[in-house]
Amino acid sequence: MSPDGAGREEGGTLRLVTWNLHGGVGADRRCDLERALRALQGFDPTVAALQEVDGRTHLGRRSHAFERARDLLGGHFAEARLTGRGATAYGHALWSRWPFARLDILRLPGGRIEPRAAIDALVETPFGPLRLIATHLGLVPADRRRQAGFLAELVAARAEPTVVLGDFNDWRLDRGAVHRALAPILPRVAAPKTWPARRPFVRMDRIYAAAALGLEASRTADEAAGLSDHRALVAELRL
Repeated sequence: MSPDGAGREEGGTLRLVTWNLHGGVGADRRCDLERALRALQGFDPTVAALQEVDGRTHLGRRSHAFERARDLLGGHFAEARLTGRGATAYGHALWSRWPFARLDILRLPGGRIEPRAAIDALVETPFGPLRLIATHLGLVPADRRRQAGFLAELVAARAEPTVVLGDFNDWRLDRGAVHRALAPILPRVAAPKTWPARRPFVRMDRIYAAAALGLEASRTADEAAGLSDHRALVAELRL
């Protein structure tokens, strides 16, 4: 951890990142997951939700994506492997500096194009428990409505301070099904334009936080814009 990161966290502020890695394929069409993960480390996150961790070699990705991400990042790493097996698995992950006190991988409804999941974790921070739900929602609007409703019920089922973050695949914010489901119960929202990376105009990647949490600042990581088809979303959360 950098000295700046240590001071930030001692003050009760966490840095959250959500980033669709696109399997590590950048604008140069080169698959280099480690390149993207080193950029992630440069953001100095406390928590990171990572979508499209992809070991599908038949699609030009490199094998053992989950293993390579876990080994490079260290810390605490939760996996939602959704398709493929072993070295060629594909899905998403949640990384944390601090250990998980509770961890559940939950399949989401729908998934007509590909299965979807939520990683539901309780992290014991030095400032108290924080619930994190990392997800990557579906491409089909009807599936996405059901998945957003499922997430809203999941949030409401527990009283812990909660953050839901990930790639929601929703092109609309205020009028979209995801925002209508989550914003009433998680009203602190970070949703800058993140896709496509070259010239973003869609707010697909978002962070929703409980009212009791302070979502103080957010930005896109423009310095790593060429490393995926999404820009990373970085936000400061005060507990």
